[in-house]
Amino acid sequence: MNAFDRIIGYSSIKKDLQQISDTLKNREAYDILGVSAPRGLLLYGKPGVGKSLMARAVIQDSGRRVFCCRKDSPNGDFVKKIKTTFENAVENAPSIVYLDDMDKFANGDELHPDAEEYVTVQSCIDEAKDKQIFVLATVNNMKSLPYSLRRAGRFDRTIEVNAPCGKDAEEIIAYYLKSKSCDESIDPAVIAKIMDRCSCAELETVINEAGLYAGYERAEFITMEHFLKACVRTMFHAFPDDEAGFAYEQEYFSGALSDPENIVSQIAYHEAGHAVISEVLCPGSVTLISAYNADRKQGGFTNYYNDNRKTPLYWEKSRIISHLGGCAAIEQKFGINDIGCSSDLDQAFNMTRYLIVDIGICGLHLHSTDFNDSQRLLSAQEEVIAGEVEKYYRKAKEILSKNRIFFEKLAEALAEKKLLSAVDVQRIKSECQITAVPV
Repeated sequence: MNAFDRIIGYSSIKKDLQQISDTLKNREAYDILGVSAPRGLLLYGKPGVGKSLMARAVIQDSGRRVFCCRKDSPNGDFVKKIKTTFENAVENAPSIVYLDDMDKFANGDELHPDAEEYVTVQSCIDEAKDKQIFVLATVNNMKSLPYSLRRAGRFDRTIEVNAPCGKDAEEIIAYYLKSKSCDESIDPAVIAKIMDRCSCAELETVINEAGLYAGYERAEFITMEHFLKACVRTMFHAFPDDEAGFAYEQEYFSGALSDPENIVSQIAYHEAGHAVISEVLCPGSVTLISAYNADRKQGGFTNYYNDNRKTPLYWEKSRIISHLGGCAAIEQKFGINDIGCSSDLDQAFNMTRYLIVDIGICGLHLHSTDFNDSQRLLSAQEEVIAGEVEKYYRKAKEILSKNRIFFEKLAEALAEKKLLSAVDVQRIKSECQITAVPV
């Protein structure tokens, strides 16, 4: 088995890694051309995306002896360890120095770039020049490193490893599912959209959590329902098995909707408002709708996926209208103001402010250039922002009104099941006539 076969997805990064490994294994081919091999490779990205796995693949494929250094001792002793690691690598050249989680070497940040540990790494790299030492490092937070350390000449190749999305995520999920007993309802593509931009570690954890649900129920196979429960618990900190999960809403709401059944109904219609608008404006964008509390906050949540088929401006406008959909849904269905929509309104106003003040969609005269904007400009901005949000809110009510059947069916299904996947949403949508509304 090739060392790089253990890396699932990430095809473009794998090509880079294979090329680097080739420069370490086949020096003659590059010497003939008069070019030097890269002196170092820096892999950076959020924790859990597979940086260490990629580093190990390079090490294994290169065939070189490796000398690993990670922070496991007090500062003074650790500086000595860094020097000793490089000295051992030079004595056993050609070799690799592997600096694991290099941003953890010192307790500084971007405002304190001259930590002794980083200065030591820099000097060791410089001293090892032309001694057939390849330096391989993994980093979570690039801002913790001084530019002088991560510049070309010390790390000639820098590769960002992002959380998997699209086909990469599907391949990784399919790989994790191979070792599980799953029924045919599990679709890696559906899971990939729900968990878009989650790390590989998070993908593995959620899939295993689904298996724990299935095992506790003594089920023969892991189903999509098990996965959805695991997903809302792990990603959104909701508790689908907690029958008291709506206690917060019971304390929060009052009046005609004070009994639990009506509270659930209100939450369902609120989330259906978000989802219907998103599906009308950006078909296929809703991946998950929940009537359970996210992070123990009032109300449910709706999760979205951007397939990038719409322009960024259109997508931003559709998000604003979708954020206003919950408030519009409660007004249309119950004829009352939604006292649980504060965060939605904040999002809508902030996004509208960005489009008007930063992007200039309502005229460049409203653009802010610094923090010393005149009171006249600020007043003009606020007036236009408020007017635009009102316009988007009317659009939200129009979409719900013209797609009333879809809205009602989706809310009823959510009130009954408490949790709907993209498959459920598309099934309900296919039973309704959808009326498009221009933005």
